[in-house]
Amino acid sequence: MRVAVLADTHWKGSDAVPEHVLNLLSDAELVIHAGDLKCEKVLASLTGGGRRPVKAVRGNNFELDLASLPDVRVEDLGGFKVGIAHDIGSLSEFAAYAKKPKDIFGEQVDCVIFGQTHHPFFDVFHGVPFINPGSATDQDHSGAPGTVAVLDINGRLRSVSFIQV
Repeated sequence: MRVAVLADTHWKGSDAVPEHVLNLLSDAELVIHAGDLKCEKVLASLTGGGRRPVKAVRGNNFELDLASLPDVRVEDLGGFKVGIAHDIGSLSEFAAYAKKPKDIFGEQVDCVIFGQTHHPFFDVFHGVPFINPGSATDQDHSGAPGTVAVLDINGRLRSVSFIQV
């Protein structure tokens, strides 16, 4: 399964998602948005006219029409459980065993997807991959190009790549 992962887009309006990003999502079977998705019109754009599901969490920067999105969620992707949250706190707490994904999601997950930092990130802590796609729009506050993550999941995480947008 090809999964496109975005976070911290901060787009607003029905025509806010850039065409080149929509093209990048065109062959994704699922889109995951790890928060700071601004409005329902952008959420609808990410579905590709209803061709693919979008699993999103709220984040800390959203319009009221998305207030019903959860803060965290767990999605079962063919037996591979993905925990999705916007802000997971300090990564050093996970590396030091002070915090576990179960503390956030209430159950064991096979992968953690998060946002908030605007920086692309991939590492494995104690057998669990942690992935932040970076921001597709805010160029991580340093002038670098924005990024989207693309995952290949087939019973396990087979690959992770970051694409500049």
